[in-house]
Amino acid sequence: MEINVDFTIVVFVLFISTVIVYVLVSRTRQKRRLEKNGLRTEGIIVDLDFDRWSRISVYYPVVRYQTLDKENIRRKYSVGNYPASYEIGEKVIVIYNKDDTDDFILKKIH
Repeated sequence: MEINVDFTIVVFVLFISTVIVYVLVSRTRQKRRLEKNGLRTEGIIVDLDFDRWSRISVYYPVVRYQTLDKENIRRKYSVGNYPASYEIGEKVIVIYNKDDTDDFILKKIH
């Protein structure tokens, strides 16, 4: 039995798989680092931004929070979902890097 596999398909699948693994490892490292060293504050979801991917929309929460230095921050979270994981008006825990407010993660308040 002979199997014909197009080499470009194999390379494409390997490339996509590598990108997915890289993103997952990077997010896991960021989460661990921020949970260990980050500052925590309460935030609120003020908007849901979205990008259209084929037939679905991926929703990205936009959070507003105040740093411990009283700086007001409004940022789009880099992790999106379908359906949306957060609702406008929902309170969340923001764990952020004190030296870079663009470096943050969100956690639900249970």
